[in-house]
Amino acid sequence: MVMDFHGSAVMQSYGKMEEDTVPTILWGLDPMHGVFAKLYIKDILELKNSGPIPGVFFYKTHPITKVDILGTIVQKREREKFFSFGVDDGTGVISCLWWKRRRLMEGAKPAASSPFGLNLLEQLNRITQLESRNSQLELGDVIQVRGWLKDYRDQREINSTSVSKVVDPVFAAQISRMLELPYLYRTFYDQTFQRPTDSTDANEQGVQTLSLQRNIKQFLNQNGVKNFYQRELETIDSLVCIAQQDRASPCLQHHPLQTSQEPPSSACVSKQIHEVFQDAVCVLQEEGVIFQKVAGPSELYLVTDEEKELHRMTLGIIRDDSMRPKHVDKGCPFLHILRCVRHSYCAGVSEATVQRVLDKLECDSEIVSTMDRHYTAS
Repeated sequence: MVMDFHGSAVMQSYGKMEEDTVPTILWGLDPMHGVFAKLYIKDILELKNSGPIPGVFFYKTHPITKVDILGTIVQKREREKFFSFGVDDGTGVISCLWWKRRRLMEGAKPAASSPFGLNLLEQLNRITQLESRNSQLELGDVIQVRGWLKDYRDQREINSTSVSKVVDPVFAAQISRMLELPYLYRTFYDQTFQRPTDSTDANEQGVQTLSLQRNIKQFLNQNGVKNFYQRELETIDSLVCIAQQDRASPCLQHHPLQTSQEPPSSACVSKQIHEVFQDAVCVLQEEGVIFQKVAGPSELYLVTDEEKELHRMTLGIIRDDSMRPKHVDKGCPFLHILRCVRHSYCAGVSEATVQRVLDKLECDSEIVSTMDRHYTAS
């Protein structure tokens, strides 16, 4: 069985790819630059070469160096130093190199056990045996390959760092990959990389907001706060101290050269502090940590983890609807749960809030995620 599904979003012509690529200095800021990207082989073969730096390719605005594929071996060759596998996932075929390791451990003296009770020689021998088994792959085997991308003689190939055979008689791994990839494309790969601003002031404000946001989250968790108004947070000295950094704060010692300068007015400082708190609260809302039943800057904020009514209602929806014929096999889809929560609890509750509730319920073993954002009662 091979995967033959390809999301419509990734079938777009590469002639329409954005030419305004990200500057080299910013590549490392894109999370996709350092991960094994799960892409269709068709898209891997069509990735745009970065040009000046070998081994870096672009999917739209995202720099790609490593990939993770799942497919069937349709070609196999053995050379003196490596194996070459042709892997097909239903969208294309790519060559994967698997280098043979030298058996350096032969004839080595037994090593003493480490302080943690591990025999290093024994562990290395196990790795060697595992590599040997991985090299005994045949045509028709389903394998998962991770490795670095490169072009060799105008041919795209994967320099494998990990090759593992998938023993899966019911095709669960392939079905899971088929469901996972469209979600990854829609949520991450097809989203444009947002470049950071060049403004130093904006960067400093962003770091300050992030620090305040983390401390607010910690404060809410440690004190078991169930709800609050923003103006109440602005009375907490430890939080105000963070918001006042680099804003003529009495919490920070002034530089001697600044003693002769006239400090800004208290009204100006208060307004700036309020804005920092407002930004931090907005970030917490986007993460689903807090939410509002009635939208507005002065309305009450509810802490998602402490809002037990929302948890009970969400769990009840899943328990009832997962028993219905159309959901009994796969479980309730996320969007169905979201619609029901908005109808029964609050029309303005965000996707991030509901997702956080589902994650908490799953962590507490109340529900189980069965596949791509489908949930059923445990």
